[in-house]
Amino acid sequence: MMKRLGLFLLILVSSAFSAEDGTPVLRHRFIVLPDSRLMIDGKTNINAFQCAISRYCGTDTLVLQEGGVNARPVFVKGFVRLEASGFDCGMAAMTHDFNKTIKAKEHPVISIDFKAFEKVPSLNCGEERFKSTLAIGMAGRSNTFDVECTVEARENGVIHLKGGRAFQFSDFGLETPKHAMGLIKVKDDLDVQFHLVLKIDASRW
Repeated sequence: MMKRLGLFLLILVSSAFSAEDGTPVLRHRFIVLPDSRLMIDGKTNINAFQCAISRYCGTDTLVLQEGGVNARPVFVKGFVRLEASGFDCGMAAMTHDFNKTIKAKEHPVISIDFKAFEKVPSLNCGEERFKSTLAIGMAGRSNTFDVECTVEARENGVIHLKGGRAFQFSDFGLETPKHAMGLIKVKDDLDVQFHLVLKIDASRW
């Protein structure tokens, strides 16, 4: 049976120290696991499509700090790198066009940089909900957004951090791709969802 707990009740191994004013400070380290993924849903004038990076190949670790002068948790290290060329749209031609559109060769990294986390009050017993401030970098441009996230813990100690929001190609200075001599046109609106699978890094303490 799945057991859902608050994010900070889950953290069994932490680094504790004091800020300059003596306020207790906690730092928590989370390893990003290969099952993490990024999905982009879009539409053309004919049908819908999804392009996804279904497997994370990096070695990033997130570091979340509580306490000190900060009134809310802050990621002192919240950078996740994804390979832009890792997108698969289900059809080779569409995958090629999508990678060309996001300039995957010129800018091979898509980044998600977490800045802050703030718990959102909830009246139900479901997943813990948080408001996150993060910067998304793609095609050589970075924009900062507020994104609603959920955090869910499994009994095996793995933490699932999910979030997403609507974007547009134009947010990153990109032009929508066209197919078949311009007869198939991709709409500017996109729905971007990320799913980070994390585990606590106990080796450092």
